[in-house]
Amino acid sequence: MDARVLEYAVLDETVTYSGHSSLFIDGAELGPVPCLAICQGLDEPDSFLLHCHSNWDVLGIASYSSPQESKRRAERIYPGVSHCWVDAGVSEQEALAYREEVSSALQCGFCGKGPDQARQVIEKNGSRICSDCIEEIYNALQESKHQP
Repeated sequence: MDARVLEYAVLDETVTYSGHSSLFIDGAELGPVPCLAICQGLDEPDSFLLHCHSNWDVLGIASYSSPQESKRRAERIYPGVSHCWVDAGVSEQEALAYREEVSSALQCGFCGKGPDQARQVIEKNGSRICSDCIEEIYNALQESKHQP
């Protein structure tokens, strides 16, 4: 999932926990968390409410139809959180540019496929090649062995 953070909140002493998150991880309901983030998918309309540890490791994710719905749900789970939200200040263009920058550094040097487009990308000494190109090269070498 590629998404940009729209807003985040560090929950302070004025925020309470309702007692129910309705978010289950491995069969157990996720309890109170110290941080929340609202994200918007870059390639999809969904919004996500991330329940995070204090170091921003994601502990659970819930999907909603809009950022406003994510915020309403957060307020039901954590009454008082509405005053804690901070605008992340990342535009959609900035998020897309960052994604392109990160993915271009991981692309196959032969065909340009990224890790999300190939089964596997192998790196050695700063060069990358995807499994599709390896297979293509292997087949070409096999064919050249059998040609006069």
